[in-house]
Amino acid sequence: MRGNIFIVSQDVRTTKLITDTLGKEGHRVTSSSVPRTAVTKCREETFDIAFVNADLRKVAYDKLVADIKKVSPETFIVVITTRTFPEATAKGEALDVGSYLIRPLSAEKILRVTEYALREGQLARDNRRLLSTVSTGKKQWEAAVDAIDQPIFVTDFDFTILRANLATFRMLGKGVNDVIGHKCYKLLHCSDRPPDDCPGKRARDSGEPVTDVVIFKGLRQRLNCSVYPQIFVAGGGLAHFLHEPPVSSEKQAEVMTKYERLFDDAIIPILLVDLEDNKVIDANLRALELFGRGPEEMADTDLEDLFVETFREQAVGNIVKQTEGKVGSLKVKILDAKRQRIDVHVIANIIEIGDSRFAEIFIIPFGMFV
Repeated sequence: MRGNIFIVSQDVRTTKLITDTLGKEGHRVTSSSVPRTAVTKCREETFDIAFVNADLRKVAYDKLVADIKKVSPETFIVVITTRTFPEATAKGEALDVGSYLIRPLSAEKILRVTEYALREGQLARDNRRLLSTVSTGKKQWEAAVDAIDQPIFVTDFDFTILRANLATFRMLGKGVNDVIGHKCYKLLHCSDRPPDDCPGKRARDSGEPVTDVVIFKGLRQRLNCSVYPQIFVAGGGLAHFLHEPPVSSEKQAEVMTKYERLFDDAIIPILLVDLEDNKVIDANLRALELFGRGPEEMADTDLEDLFVETFREQAVGNIVKQTEGKVGSLKVKILDAKRQRIDVHVIANIIEIGDSRFAEIFIIPFGMFV
């Protein structure tokens, strides 16, 4: 990997040693002995790495580093210093210094820190592109659901609300924390249990869609309530569609079909994993295709079984740490539908529903986001 390197140093020997060492490896090297012009140079040109000598005259190196990061936040800063831990490290953390080059300098030290800096910079760029891809996919899915102007929400078989579109929150006049993870009968009926004529109970028990006119005490209105059972890939849920009567059965079917397809139409393979036992409880169509498994086969699959054996412990541990906000995305290998090893990026988000914690996992094959 070749980089665009910038050196800010008033020591001629230091500049020459770094320039000669990296120039022989094919890197493009630019230097400046005038610190006040360095920020302008970084504003005009993007550098992968900036070597900043801590022993500068007429300007404090820490102020120079901060100014460079303001105009070029992606530039990896390497401070050249004789000062080691803990003083330099404490100040470096506050300045967003990436690494240090400790005197006496040698070609080996310079090459090692350069390789590390370029690798870290590429990883940071990959992560930003990955997060952008995930963000775009999530926004497309969420926007499509919220574009449906009738309230739609999904519960488990115990009537705990798992998902809801924007129209549901508007109808209830409540925020996400007041809806997701709560019982629908408490919000809609102001009751401690489902009403005797609840369409959801009949749909759950019969396994067939049920539509009925229901008086919702919590909403102070009378609405058609259509409930569709088992819409999850792994089974085990109820989709509730509320609408003003009359709405034709064809329209109901059209709306619900659209809703059910949204998760499967996501451009990114997505898994939903129960963090209590690390088992897959839901997967979209892209994920099923990627792993070559049917809905029944995927349900209750151990998360670790989806990864190549030598990566399993690392993958599961990283996913847990991601949900705790401790690490970034993971580069790992999975076994695809043809039982071939393929490289993927894994990004996990935490979803909390009541007292339960789930991981929403995005599996992104290499090259998908390019």
